[in-house]
Amino acid sequence: MMVSFSNAWHRVCLSGGRQADVKILCISDRVESMLHGPNLNSYARGVDAVISCGDLPFDYLEYIVTFLGVPVYYVLGNHDPDAEGPEYPGGCTPLDGRVVEVEGGGPVLAGLSGSPLYSGGPNQYTEGQMRRRARALSLRIRCRSLIGRPGPGIFVTHSPPFGLGDAEDVAHVGFESFVGLIERYEPPLWLHGHVHLYGPDQERVIQKGATKIVNVYGHRILDV
Repeated sequence: MMVSFSNAWHRVCLSGGRQADVKILCISDRVESMLHGPNLNSYARGVDAVISCGDLPFDYLEYIVTFLGVPVYYVLGNHDPDAEGPEYPGGCTPLDGRVVEVEGGGPVLAGLSGSPLYSGGPNQYTEGQMRRRARALSLRIRCRSLIGRPGPGIFVTHSPPFGLGDAEDVAHVGFESFVGLIERYEPPLWLHGHVHLYGPDQERVIQKGATKIVNVYGHRILDV
């Protein structure tokens, strides 16, 4: 499987030499002017779905789903409202703790919201709490396999896996339980945000076995 970037479109190609089937706009952590204005439809022309890795205003997600006219899937970040509260992005599909097939025969997604616990705010978890949430997600994946349905090809989280694109401070260290999910399921692609990238030398794509871990801070357009 090959990953390549286009400077113009910030594109990741995951087609392995075959014709790409689905084009996905991935967003996280930062509102970008080209996606929140009149140029959205021309810039993101041909996009089949949108995936948000969290920490974005809900009205931004609603703007994208309304004017781009494609399904938007999302997990929540540590700066987002509590998942149990009344606020949510209208018209968008939550991924937290779920396994969801992209509309129109696209890839299967699995998601986990949140960051490490550091301030007691919403969507923050200890490693033990996230491990239990990862186990519950694994149970859903296993139940799908028992009825012959495919497992996830893309995992979507806000935080990165431990040691794979994370940072050393308590708020941005990755989850070890995510590494376990990678080793168990070997998904082709793992998407996250949370760790802000500044400058061209920051590493966006990290390989672990068969899995490419991509930090989509700002935005990326992926051919899958």
